[in-house]
Amino acid sequence: MEKTKVVQLSRRIESNNGKEVYEEIHLREPVLIEVDQFYDAQTKNPNSSLPAMRLLIALVSNIPESVLKKMAISDFNVCREFLLVFLSGDQDSSNGND
Repeated sequence: MEKTKVVQLSRRIESNNGKEVYEEIHLREPVLIEVDQFYDAQTKNPNSSLPAMRLLIALVSNIPESVLKKMAISDFNVCREFLLVFLSGDQDSSNGND
């Protein structure tokens, strides 16, 4: 299983002041406290998983949520698919260790 992933953005995103520009997002495996924050955010907004996943992407990439809000949904989905593997609880299935 991949522990890191670089997502090339289909459309670059930038901070509100234009000082920070992102053409790719570097994701890594979340640590326990980040997963806990994800689940806390998910319970606060049960009608949509977008805010909680956006928070998790921000935590593991060090890109502010305010910038991530401008991300293309297709890029968001690529990030989400990578991170969902860590949230599924089935991380050992790829190497056969049970």
